[in-house]
Amino acid sequence: MIKLQEVGEQCDGTMAGKMKTLLDNLDQFLEVLALSQSVYAEDWDILHVQRALEWGTYFQHVHHRYKANKSLRESIEAHLTGKNQELSGYLNTYHHVTFDDLSKGRDLLCMSLLQNKALPNPVFKYVTELLQNSQSKESTSLTHVISQKVASQLLLALPLLASEGFYELSDNPILMTQADLLRRRLEGRLKVSEDNQKSSIASDIFGRISRPHVYHLVVVVLLSIDASEHQDPISDLLLDWVLSDEDLSGGFFKNVRCQVLARLSFKSSKFRKVYLDHLVKMGSSMEPDLTGGKWVSASYNLTFDELMDHYKHLMEGPEDVKDSVLTKLRTLKNQDGNYDVPGVSLWTDVLAEIQKA
Repeated sequence: MIKLQEVGEQCDGTMAGKMKTLLDNLDQFLEVLALSQSVYAEDWDILHVQRALEWGTYFQHVHHRYKANKSLRESIEAHLTGKNQELSGYLNTYHHVTFDDLSKGRDLLCMSLLQNKALPNPVFKYVTELLQNSQSKESTSLTHVISQKVASQLLLALPLLASEGFYELSDNPILMTQADLLRRRLEGRLKVSEDNQKSSIASDIFGRISRPHVYHLVVVVLLSIDASEHQDPISDLLLDWVLSDEDLSGGFFKNVRCQVLARLSFKSSKFRKVYLDHLVKMGSSMEPDLTGGKWVSASYNLTFDELMDHYKHLMEGPEDVKDSVLTKLRTLKNQDGNYDVPGVSLWTDVLAEIQKA
């Protein structure tokens, strides 16, 4: 018969073996977290992420199981301290992990990946979709809070938007993700805000983002909204914000390309009206250029050809837009004396160029 002392020793040995396995696994998870913060994440694919998330889920269970066991918790905390110090020596950007952090292992991993510029675009998109799906299932979860934080950080990382293909949204998954995250954030704020608070939502969110980056971000969101969504609250919110202040709208028209302004005009009659008024203001500031033979505006640093680019892109739109433009220009020409001789009235010359085109 096996003595009770021997049984106790075998149990102790089994427990020690399990604890060693757990701590070895913890080392591997911390190393995965460290790699997710490093340039080595550029080699990750979706399968790597899925395996790493399994580690995160495992240690969420570990935290739940041992958080009330003082001795085991202290052993894990002591091991974490040593491993954190070791990894900090290899990676300057490494963030120390506490025992309580293990309760949100999956979210820690997602945060590390989304903050890592080395992450491949398909993996970036996969991780953000995970966060968004988690958010839709449990809006009060930690994942919701983290996805909001990620959204803010992504929105502030706006140099990503300064690419030649910036306005081709479907070709840029990072850009599409930024627009989607922002829209979700705006929708969340709208749901919990009183009617008298809604006008300040856009200012609160965009106030920390430098110009002209904020203008480009607004464009991405506006263009990502389906044209069939009539009176979309997000679109109305953003347009009201852009058009609420003359300096703000002036900066928007100055920094956003004219072909994109035209696309926004095709989608929104409200935007189109203000945009056409702005073009009139720019045109009215123009004077004949005696050296070049055309019109120029010193106050807007604008040439006649640049002004015409705005009108030409508008004339590529639907019939109602073209009718609005021509009606406006004919009215201006009449107000200016209805001259047909070139070089006398700017609006005569603008109309002539449009008819020529």
